[in-house]
Amino acid sequence: MDEQSILRREYLRRAGAFGATVGGTGLAGCLGSGGSGGKPNVLRLGTWGGTWQDLMIKAVVKPYKKETGINAEYVLGDNTDRLNKIIAQKKKPPVDVSQQDGSGLVRGSNAGLWKRLDPELVPMLDKIPDNFKSDDWVMQIFAASGLLYNQKKIDSKPTSWDAYLDPKYKGKVGLFTEDPTHDLLAFSLAKTQGESFKEIDKAFEMYEKVVKDMNPEFITSSEEYGKLFAQEKIVLGRYWSARAAQWQSEGKPVTSSIPKSGAMTTNFGNAIPKNIPDNKAKWAGKFIDYTLREQAAKVVAEEMYYTNPNPDTRYPDSVTDKLVNSSDLEKLNVPDFDWIAKNRSSWRERANKIINKHG
Repeated sequence: MDEQSILRREYLRRAGAFGATVGGTGLAGCLGSGGSGGKPNVLRLGTWGGTWQDLMIKAVVKPYKKETGINAEYVLGDNTDRLNKIIAQKKKPPVDVSQQDGSGLVRGSNAGLWKRLDPELVPMLDKIPDNFKSDDWVMQIFAASGLLYNQKKIDSKPTSWDAYLDPKYKGKVGLFTEDPTHDLLAFSLAKTQGESFKEIDKAFEMYEKVVKDMNPEFITSSEEYGKLFAQEKIVLGRYWSARAAQWQSEGKPVTSSIPKSGAMTTNFGNAIPKNIPDNKAKWAGKFIDYTLREQAAKVVAEEMYYTNPNPDTRYPDSVTDKLVNSSDLEKLNVPDFDWIAKNRSSWRERANKIINKHG
């Protein structure tokens, strides 16, 4: 068995069960007027913009279109905002496939938004371990939510989330304010010496101290995070290990580490809203199937360094050391997606109040 397959099995053994600006929304018609008739011309994909959208086009949309003749249109934005639109338009969903992070997928499942998935609809589903799927969603990628730092400005690798409070880095740390969830989970691990990522009150104590004392940069997108590292306006932050590997490959002065107290995984996947036209459901399932195939997994790994949940995927040697590795697994925690989904909105409000108070 190759090393990558061993890694997948080890990850699954440790992980346990998982469960966490609109643009380009033209509704160019589908045959059958969106009913149960013929094959559609387009599918509407709810996803993130920027580099992720570009990568999805290369890894999935283009090969999918080549085989099926079906193009994609995009509803872009933060996953929470996009999910809220699906909830508000449940009877007539604005998208045919929704890409969400883990807590968004669970929130949608709890709200009864998603169509049930099965191997007839998504043939690759049988290959995906139970840890990476439920009855109505399936993961596409995962990575570590790690401590990122500028290796040129920080002499030795930081081994603690407490580096966020080191006076040497005042004015040079980043907080991801678009969604504070993973910053809070990291700070909870810091305050409990790795015992729990759920001590939210303690996490907010540290969050407020960072905002009050460290003059952080407030960051709202992946692109902004990478740009600030490149410009050396920040030297330390909490973000995805896959992004750090990508930015490093582009020459940006950034790498990632997993602190001694541990870190979280970050997970993203796909679901099909109920009540989309019947003639689109079959093709939406085939689209999700494409996201799980080795061809797409390799493209994503080579360009963004995320790992696909398909344990049979074989990656090029050039990227295997940049994906989640066996030494990381000892210190990685799998998010409680249900718990996050129930609390995420209130955390966002609480974080915003702290920022407005001190920022």
